[in-house]
Amino acid sequence: MQPASPYVTPAESGLGAVLNGLIRNRGFSVRELPFVALSRSTLHRMVADWGPSPHRRHELGAMAGVLGWRLSDLFAVFGEPYSPDFRPPVLCRHVGRVFEAAVPLVASQVVECAREAERLSARVSPDAWQPVSQGFVGECPDFS
Repeated sequence: MQPASPYVTPAESGLGAVLNGLIRNRGFSVRELPFVALSRSTLHRMVADWGPSPHRRHELGAMAGVLGWRLSDLFAVFGEPYSPDFRPPVLCRHVGRVFEAAVPLVASQVVECAREAERLSARVSPDAWQPVSQGFVGECPDFS
């Protein structure tokens, strides 16, 4: 098995090994995962040494879809208490394009873009696309 990174060795046991196995079972490595709204360093930490964390529920929430697991089942595998009231944010698959577009920008450009996005999102337009997490998945633009 090839390591997720030349700098990170996946765990051989424990929760990191389980998560790495689930990722590999889907045919991915950490570097090949589709956008899940987690940084690569977070993903590397998760497969290398995933100890207790107050963020684990949200990290599992981000991974459930790409792994093809129901959140309640994934929580059971990782020993996390599950409640139907837990609602992690669900991002449109196109949000990843926004993050990828920001990679070559300098910090001041990212701040400027964020301010403009905030300004644009302050007004509600009946023609504006709404985020998936608010239940508008049918209106998610299809750029394929």
